[in-house]
Amino acid sequence: MWPVQRSSLSHKLTLMSVWSTGSALTLVFVAYAATAVLSHTADQRQQLSSLAGVIGTNSVNALLFADPRQAEQTLAALGAKDDVAQAALFDRDGKRYAQYTAAGAAGSAGSAGAGADLGPARLAEIGAGAVTERCGPPWAPGMRVYRPVLVNGNLIGAVMIEAGLGRMWRDVLQTLAACAAASLVSLAIALVLAARFKRGIAEPIGKLIAAARLVSTSQTYQQRVAHQRDDELGTLIDSFNDMLSQLDSHDARLAQYRDQLERQVSVRTEQLEKAKNAAEAASHAKSAFLATMSHEIRTPMNGVLGMTELLLATPLSGQQRHYTDMVRRSGQHLLVIINDILDFSKIEAGKLTVEYIHFNFRELLDDIDHVFAPQARLKGLALEFSIAPDIPLAICGDPNRLRQVIVNLLGNAIKFTDRGQITVKVGVTAEDAQAVSLRCEVHDSGIGVDHDAQARIFDSFSQADGSTTRKHGGTGLGLSISKQLVELMGGTIGVDNALTQGSVFWFAVNFDKRRVDVDDPGFNYTITQGLRALIVDQHTDSRALLERQLAGWKISADSAADAADALGRLHAAAADGRPYDVALLDMALARTSGLALASTIKADAAIDGVKLLLSSVRDAADSVQRRQAGVAFQLIQPARECDLYECLITPARPAAAPPHAQPAPAR
Repeated sequence: MWPVQRSSLSHKLTLMSVWSTGSALTLVFVAYAATAVLSHTADQRQQLSSLAGVIGTNSVNALLFADPRQAEQTLAALGAKDDVAQAALFDRDGKRYAQYTAAGAAGSAGSAGAGADLGPARLAEIGAGAVTERCGPPWAPGMRVYRPVLVNGNLIGAVMIEAGLGRMWRDVLQTLAACAAASLVSLAIALVLAARFKRGIAEPIGKLIAAARLVSTSQTYQQRVAHQRDDELGTLIDSFNDMLSQLDSHDARLAQYRDQLERQVSVRTEQLEKAKNAAEAASHAKSAFLATMSHEIRTPMNGVLGMTELLLATPLSGQQRHYTDMVRRSGQHLLVIINDILDFSKIEAGKLTVEYIHFNFRELLDDIDHVFAPQARLKGLALEFSIAPDIPLAICGDPNRLRQVIVNLLGNAIKFTDRGQITVKVGVTAEDAQAVSLRCEVHDSGIGVDHDAQARIFDSFSQADGSTTRKHGGTGLGLSISKQLVELMGGTIGVDNALTQGSVFWFAVNFDKRRVDVDDPGFNYTITQGLRALIVDQHTDSRALLERQLAGWKISADSAADAADALGRLHAAAADGRPYDVALLDMALARTSGLALASTIKADAAIDGVKLLLSSVRDAADSVQRRQAGVAFQLIQPARECDLYECLITPARPAAAPPHAQPAPAR
């Protein structure tokens, strides 16, 4: 196929002329040829039908008076027609009565022509009207006409005349040849005229293309295209020349502007360089100042707070204790503000980094609960931790930064909530073999955050409005620092309105999971090898499963089905000088609970050195109850292998007195 899209304009114009003229002439030729064939065929059919009518009329007497000789003489008159090949006369029964065959056509007058009788059905068909049919081979076509012979409307016979169509087709071909010759002559004339016209179109366009290429390669706009036309192409050339004139003018003005801009950029660059140097010097000075102030401010503040705590431990009057407590709380609040400003300065300077260490997530949440529970009680608020049971204990990340974010959000919730409840929800949003995505939400029933303030609440030194700053205090850096920390850990943070009252602050962070694979050749068995464990569970299957897990870590494990058996084994092991290192207690024991058994164990000085792990189908005991009972860690059944291993190797935290309520960080 001709590549039309890549061909030149001259070729396209020639192709258009050929296709349009040729298509029109071809359609005319085809229509004329069809008309000629149909017309000649109709004329031939009409002639044969008229001739058969004449023969039938002349053969009436021969049929009525049974004179075959007269009938043959009548048919012999057809010899004057050169194209008649054969003819036949049939009586009223359809039998051949007389026959005529032209010289040289005897071979064709067999059973298929005049020599064949007509059946009654065929004769009845002919009696209803003349019948015409094709005959002969394709290379020598013919036409056969049957016409009835009627006397007073009665059928007395039929006439058949067969003629060749060779002469007709010669006439048709002669006519079509003349038509084809006329079409070719018309096409040639059209091509000649198109060649003259296309030069008038292609040459000006070629000049435009050459001028455009010259302008593109030389990047100069002084080129012009000369012409003497007043048609659309002349208008196009004039528009092209005007465009070049405008581009030439614009290019000159741009050159002037470029020179001016280069001079201005040079001056501004010099000014910016000076400003950058000054800013860097100021930044260095600020960093040095903050480094100095971090030590110079925090050290005396810690001394003030320490002395205040000692002073509160001495006998004081009510008024003195009140004043001293106000000094302590003001100092703690000032220390929080100082820490926020220093953290924000580190973030601005790009000096704040995150760690990547293994830590126990539930232990971190317990610490936060232990710190904020007294603050919530002082304000009459209900503080609840809703932790999903499928959260892994051992994860990898920065526990200090994670604690800082949760503390900021929870402290804000307590500070801006006067009554109601605060709920901390932690759940898993996605998890695979290597990582887990955790989402932490802090729901409060406080003053809430309107839609306008949500867009700016995470900005530096910004709060919901000025009234909250005056009423609740704070620097407005807590949420900004939290946002920076979450993004530094690769997560996202946001705020939504609660369904009824208050707000929901949330953040989502991905953490790697600590892998515990006993088949890993790099697994260090020395950490757990030689430990002794006691499994206290009333279900045989659960005890067997734990024994297999502990045996894989080279831990010697014994089992007890109830509390009495467990206490007996603990005392016996202590008496033998081989006490158990850890005891795994099921919360749902018969006639008692795992929490009560833990309290009994820790109350007995002979066996209180064992580390206690409590397992339950859900978070059945809160952190305060677990600490009071001496439980080191709580596991949710079925316990993950990595969580169990983490609890076994992590030392139990020493019991500590409840800390004093800490002021919540500023929002």
